[in-house]
Amino acid sequence: MEVRLKILFTSLCHTDVDFWEAKGQKPLFPRIFGHEAGGVVESVGEGVTELKPGDHVLPVFTGECKKCAHCKSEESNMCDILRINTDRGVMLNDGKSQFSINGRPIHHFVGTSTFREYTVVHVGCVAKINPRAPLDKVCVPTCGI
Repeated sequence: MEVRLKILFTSLCHTDVDFWEAKGQKPLFPRIFGHEAGGVVESVGEGVTELKPGDHVLPVFTGECKKCAHCKSEESNMCDILRINTDRGVMLNDGKSQFSINGRPIHHFVGTSTFREYTVVHVGCVAKINPRAPLDKVCVPTCGI
């Protein structure tokens, strides 16, 4: 249930800086930061039917699995599986990182890791948007989605 995104625009948020400086949390390094971005779907993994290559999307760090009690509730959107988790650093499906350098894993950041040209995210952490929406403008509010 993974999607590979080509990140076209990304922006810096104070949250990225706070975690880079390891303020008030357990540091997890090396790590690829970034969570405010806009891009296009480059490819989809097995079982992904709601997105296709070329779709314009925003990665979001508080996703929806659409199966847990919170996702099915009309009163909450704090998914049991895809809610923000700053300590995970790996993909849910296999518990491994999709990123490495010289054979050493590099941790994910809040399931998005947008400070790179391509990133891999869970399909539930992707919001499809109108292709006419300017990605350079709509990437900024993704921190609040």
